Amino acid sequence: MRSHRRHAAALCALLAPLAAQEPAADPFGHSRHGGEFNEGPRRAAYAMPGMSPQVRFPVHGLSPAAQAFFDQGVSQQHGFWYFEAERSFRQVAKLQPECAMAYWGMAMANVENWQRAAGFAAQAVQRQQGLPARESLWIDAIAALYQIDDAQKADLQSSDAEKAKKAKEAVVAKKDRDEKKLNREFLRRIEAVVAACPDDVEAKAFLAIQSWRNSGHGIEITSHGAVDALLDQVFAVAPAHPAHHYRIHLWDSEKAERALRSAAQNGDSAPAIAHQWHMSGHIYAKLHRHREASWQQDASGRADHAHMMRDRVMPFLIHNYGHNQEWLARSLGYVGDGEAALAIAKNMAALPRHPAHNKLDDGEDIAGYARARLVQVCEDLELWDDAVAICRDGYLEEDGTVKGEVQRLGLLGRALFRLGRVDEAQRVVADADALLLRARAERAAAIDKAEDEAFAKKTDRGKTVEAIAEAGREPTNSVRSVLDLRRELAGEAKLAAGDASGALAEFEAVGDMPKWLLADAHVAAGQTDKAVEILAKEVKERPRRLATTARLLLALRAQTKPENDARIAELTAELAGPQYAIGAAGLAVRAGLAPADGRGARALGEGFAAARGEDFGARRPLADLGPSTWSPVPNPGFDLVAADGSRRTLAVGGGRPTLVVFYLGFGCLHCVEQLKALAPKAGDFAAAGVDVVAIGNEPLAKLQEHVEALGDQPLPFPLLADAELAAFKAWHCHDDFEDMPLHGTFLVDGDGKVRWQDVSFEPFTRIDWLLAESPRLLALPAQSAAR
Repeated sequence: MRSHRRHAAALCALLAPLAAQEPAADPFGHSRHGGEFNEGPRRAAYAMPGMSPQVRFPVHGLSPAAQAFFDQGVSQQHGFWYFEAERSFRQVAKLQPECAMAYWGMAMANVENWQRAAGFAAQAVQRQQGLPARESLWIDAIAALYQIDDAQKADLQSSDAEKAKKAKEAVVAKKDRDEKKLNREFLRRIEAVVAACPDDVEAKAFLAIQSWRNSGHGIEITSHGAVDALLDQVFAVAPAHPAHHYRIHLWDSEKAERALRSAAQNGDSAPAIAHQWHMSGHIYAKLHRHREASWQQDASGRADHAHMMRDRVMPFLIHNYGHNQEWLARSLGYVGDGEAALAIAKNMAALPRHPAHNKLDDGEDIAGYARARLVQVCEDLELWDDAVAICRDGYLEEDGTVKGEVQRLGLLGRALFRLGRVDEAQRVVADADALLLRARAERAAAIDKAEDEAFAKKTDRGKTVEAIAEAGREPTNSVRSVLDLRRELAGEAKLAAGDASGALAEFEAVGDMPKWLLADAHVAAGQTDKAVEILAKEVKERPRRLATTARLLLALRAQTKPENDARIAELTAELAGPQYAIGAAGLAVRAGLAPADGRGARALGEGFAAARGEDFGARRPLADLGPSTWSPVPNPGFDLVAADGSRRTLAVGGGRPTLVVFYLGFGCLHCVEQLKALAPKAGDFAAAGVDVVAIGNEPLAKLQEHVEALGDQPLPFPLLADAELAAFKAWHCHDDFEDMPLHGTFLVDGDGKVRWQDVSFEPFTRIDWLLAESPRLLALPAQSAAR
């Protein structure tokens, strides 16, 4: 291995001059139209099934094909499917480059990315002259929002990258300073469109959602009823319009029941848009109708899975997907279906990660959500055997952070103590003790670093003290979390030893102890009145959750008071009802809701028709929307000539795991950096059982010249030529709008399934990260797409 790395180091020195010899005219994956086009969709749009047939936004001069894509983009925009909306509007611009409204659409699709939106708005303003009055009003609206004047328009589109960057930064600075004022003016401009075009359904829909958006910018909605009435005007003309989504947002945090009529229709208004199904789940969840909420979230996930697997998109690139799936796991847990909840959470944990888009230590990324839901479901439903298996099988693995270890050790220790495996649990206690030493050492290092930096800068004493305090704040939180963990485990040890009062004392000293855990300890300590008080409050505030309702039933039984009989009968009847899906383990068995042998357990689908309200309406079969979980898709394969003249293939059915890298020739400095980073690691990939192959867009003769220039120190993996870009296109490493190849990196497993990918205007260079991620993915089973 050392000789291999010495060889690679020498090779890296040879690669750099090759890039310098190539002309710089090729953009090497960067858009020719400006930076805002780099990060957006690069593949062509297509006529997607499942869009709203009731969206009509006529644009003057568009061909029928371009108009169809424009309407599709507006439909996607109404469903907050911004990335696909931008793709549809880009397709309009591809078909008719001078269409100002195509760029208006791209700006609207970037409502959450002010810099990119301003760049597109400038493009729209540039093409505004001679437009019909209605379209000109729409462009005036975005010009007002992003403050596009003639000077700024020129700077935003400047070929001078630094000037364009400064112009975009100025736009963001204005937003930060005047956001409330700018959004109020934007609303007034949309009102002007409605006033000029009173029959324009789309204008009314956009006015409704902007009224809601402005509430997030400090502009109060003075009458929710007035906005609701505006939406009624939309539905009077187009009853199945996707603006049902907007009524849900309007009432979600106000009076959720006012949105029930739209919640029942929203998904079917644009069934291929996952967010349309998801938002209805908000309303049912707010009304504590968790089985109906779980149906909506399941539908949303299925729509996303169908899209991901059809279009070869990684889950971590899908807006809102992680949030939807973690909420689905929560809802399933609330109704008692631990098996289904854990299946969803485990699928999330197994999904591909990414150093920018899906990080294990980010609680709002898919991987972070997965850890939280695995812990919550196991603890809420007392699935202790599952908890141990989850830690053992790598779904809740050591993540290298104090926070992650607190999660893992807390669940594992509690499960082992509850299962009576005390010796194993005590080893977890020892791990927690070691974690405390580590957390304190990390805090000391952070404080020392801050002090050293302040000293080097000759900072005065007062500011040095402030810097030290700030540096120690987050590490101190970590230390406290470990101290709480140790106290929780001490409580579990005492509970296992029969010292319920001692356990309760430990648990009560923990700041954010789950209410159900405290209540259980109160029951064990004979303090049933306190347990009932805690649980009754929880059930009142958050009804229809098995974790608290079943424990309240147990606490009432433990009181042995005759006056509890009616309430016990009421709770028993509720838990036997169709709104719950009782599992055959843990809490359900302890509460007498299911026998220990598993007979009598109720799956989620059983009795659902009786559980849902009449206002839920008739629904299509979930399987029609897509599979219940994501699974990797077959690779497209390739059959290309290598630099040595041999043919190299990758079968669709697979073979050995392979890392496939698409690079843009030796003239691309970024590609050379990627190859330089990859060369020393090729042996490590081989040791992990992964072959490496690189596919370039240069003609074979040119590739052979470069390989010859490397002399007797060639790259330690084959280089293939794809000058016709057949493989680039098949693997979606191609910008269809500008007809140029893109950078791509793919991990293909032994069955030929694509486990991970990164396609971008820049190459993926985090090789060490990918080297660690690859064995994890390859060790996990490739789940089939269950219907």
